[in-house]
Amino acid sequence: MGFLSFHQKYYERRLAEYESEACSPQNIYEAKQLLKVLDDLADEGYPALGEYLEEKFRCVTRLKAFIQRAGELPFPIPGAHALIEYGDAQMPLEEFLKITPRAPEGSQVFDEALLFDIADYSGHIGREKDCAYIFLLRDCLLPYFCFAQGGADGLYAYPIGRAFLRDISGEANFDDRIRLPIYLGAEEADFDEFKEFFACETAKTLRAYPRVKDTLARLLGGIPYSKIVVVESGYCGTIPMLLSVIDGRVDFKMYTTAPFFFDVYKNRIFCKRYERLRSFETLLCQDALFEYSSFKDGKFFVRATKREEVLRGAAAEIAFVTARAGGGLSASKS
Repeated sequence: MGFLSFHQKYYERRLAEYESEACSPQNIYEAKQLLKVLDDLADEGYPALGEYLEEKFRCVTRLKAFIQRAGELPFPIPGAHALIEYGDAQMPLEEFLKITPRAPEGSQVFDEALLFDIADYSGHIGREKDCAYIFLLRDCLLPYFCFAQGGADGLYAYPIGRAFLRDISGEANFDDRIRLPIYLGAEEADFDEFKEFFACETAKTLRAYPRVKDTLARLLGGIPYSKIVVVESGYCGTIPMLLSVIDGRVDFKMYTTAPFFFDVYKNRIFCKRYERLRSFETLLCQDALFEYSSFKDGKFFVRATKREEVLRGAAAEIAFVTARAGGGLSASKS
């Protein structure tokens, strides 16, 4: 089963159940989430899945009709930022993170409910002894700052994502190669079986891309803790799964995932509110404050925003969430 066939099977089955059963609040909510998955992909510039499913069995049309008959509306799509613009100068990420922007007096944030949720997610992760925490940037910058205000020991901020993997692999869509086994093995009922399948498939890919494996192994190998928790915004879990294959100390936490992965990731997700994920990832501080630039001599380099509006908005988000997190997360779990 591949990416398209996985979604076709799942969406067809769920639509058939929606249309044959009494209209329950649970089904309406899930239908809205499944439509949001397709809308989010299109909003990110990947409309192919929605178009494919619509052509095969009028998936989008039927989802919208089901939601409309229930008297509901689809979940909204966050507006695109018109302020994304970066300078040419590169700065080591570790230096950039020391320069926390200050929020002007009376600064307002756009989505307080989401920011409260992110603060609660940060608290949910907790702090354990002899455990390192890797925050995948840019999407988990806010949880990183929540942890950092309580002391920086054992905290790592790594922008390991599509741009970084493209850079070190030399392939534009390398992350798709890593993500595919997640769909191929997602129907495994047991996470350990799912992870074993993913590890076997990923090992084949990494043999063809030794630089990717060696680079990530060196990064993880330099972390002197017995456990490593990767903190991710969520959905597929591609990067946390990849890192867990490379280093057996790695486990992970995600804010949320899509309905078809709820049973796979279970207690590794904070909540089942998939509809908030795109908003989580498009907050100013997590979408526009900086971008990955390069990886040299074991260090990540970034380019910072040129827009004062972004700095002010990002600063307000950081101040709001870190204040809600209560001055740092305790290291009391043993």
